[in-house]
Amino acid sequence: MTAADAAPTLLQFSGAAPPAETIPAHSLAVQTVAVLDEDREAAFQYPPIGRYLGDPALRQQLGALHGTDPDAIFVGNGSLQVLDLLVSLLLRSGEREVWVESPTYDRALEVFGRHGVRLVGIPMEPDGLDVEALRLRLRSGPPAFLYTVPDFQNPTGVTMMESKREALIELAATYGFAIVQDIPYRELRYHGSMPPSLADLAGPAAAARVISIASLSTVLSPGLRIGYALSDPETAHALAALAESTYLSPAPLCQAVAARCLAGDVLQAAVGRIRHVLRPRHDAAVTAVRSRLGGALVTIPDGGYYLGVQLRLRADETALLTAARAHGITLTRGSAFYPPCSPLPADRQFLRLPFHALEPDEFAHGVAQLARICAQFAGSAHS
Repeated sequence: MTAADAAPTLLQFSGAAPPAETIPAHSLAVQTVAVLDEDREAAFQYPPIGRYLGDPALRQQLGALHGTDPDAIFVGNGSLQVLDLLVSLLLRSGEREVWVESPTYDRALEVFGRHGVRLVGIPMEPDGLDVEALRLRLRSGPPAFLYTVPDFQNPTGVTMMESKREALIELAATYGFAIVQDIPYRELRYHGSMPPSLADLAGPAAAARVISIASLSTVLSPGLRIGYALSDPETAHALAALAESTYLSPAPLCQAVAARCLAGDVLQAAVGRIRHVLRPRHDAAVTAVRSRLGGALVTIPDGGYYLGVQLRLRADETALLTAARAHGITLTRGSAFYPPCSPLPADRQFLRLPFHALEPDEFAHGVAQLARICAQFAGSAHS
């Protein structure tokens, strides 16, 4: 087969992996060698069995990073695994209803689906969860928990404004439901100031009510598979017991490498590098979408990985994705981000456009192609 016969390269508007140039691979390799030089026997052995919360040095560093008691931190194999364990724990009371933002993280919806929960979607607004819609829904009773991605949400890019965070905390306390906040992008702010986290607003006394799921995948390395939950010691130990019965133990080598990276300046330098690389990509992406798709942009994220675009089109989703692929673009199915109980209206299409792994000219080319595709369908490309 000649180069001319090879399939054309597709522009990936569907990826979620960190850009390779933002992963501190050399520093990670140096720290790995240091771990193996210090205690390679421990690195290749089981860690202590018996409600193991994770590498003590790593939990100490994570506690310092988040201002949290290390004994209230459970470290697992990636944040999705931690979420899966947490769902098992929070559903033990017998309540099977879980409320989510609509749209929300598609893989979280898959986790909830495997547990057979009843999902309820709460609409999203450009400044976060529709708190008034939540308030009305609560009149019929609370869920087991509400799942939210409050900072640079996947898939819309929306950040919940502080007054909505305060209202959400008040509603959770009044109606007695837990909040699970997923915060993988929180440190990736390129403009403006960071609002307080839901856990910070709730305070230490509500640590069991507001549980945070975090990850080092977006800020250090996805290959280390470090995901963790910040809660209270009782919840952390309950998660550790579930984890032991599920996969016995995490990988000691990966956690030890992560601990050394946090103890030194590797993480801080990596976050600075990410912001430096992604800030201009974010800005160029916002300009491109506004120029080509007008008012379709859900919000200006000022951080994270994604722009959310809502289009008014008289076309079904499969036709749109097929047309995009014919023009050299792969898209994630927008309907995958919506719980089945609250789909988009029939005349709307939602697209998640990742800007983090594309150079500005690549992103602009992709958006120009999308604008041409939208023009092929009878209807407007504006929300």
